[in-house]
Amino acid sequence: MYIRFVITQIDEGSHQPQGLFSAAGALVTSGDLRADERKELQETLAWFNKNLPVPDNRSIGGRAIFWFRTNAQECVRRMWNLTFILRANSYLVEVQKCKHLHNIVYWDALQVAAFPHKYDGKRTFK
Repeated sequence: MYIRFVITQIDEGSHQPQGLFSAAGALVTSGDLRADERKELQETLAWFNKNLPVPDNRSIGGRAIFWFRTNAQECVRRMWNLTFILRANSYLVEVQKCKHLHNIVYWDALQVAAFPHKYDGKRTFK
């Protein structure tokens, strides 16, 4: 099983809903956060920068989207932290789940990247 946290804005590269890292980065630089929210958001993003592998983009391509493996429990827990902050700042965050992804082009212990496919069978929760 795979899980993905997204906002309703469509990403120009993948043509899929944008992930939370892009939204959180924009929110940090917007100046619209309270000091405690900005600190928590920056700490959460710093944790991901330190602990989540970043693959070589040349091997993945622009339309691939990333999904967490559901056993990446610490990553998923921290994504919920991002979700709460974004929702508190008027972002509509959805959670997508998928049992099987077609076209996986990258995988590690925490995540996979896959090109969108009509038979992925993802379900969206709000």
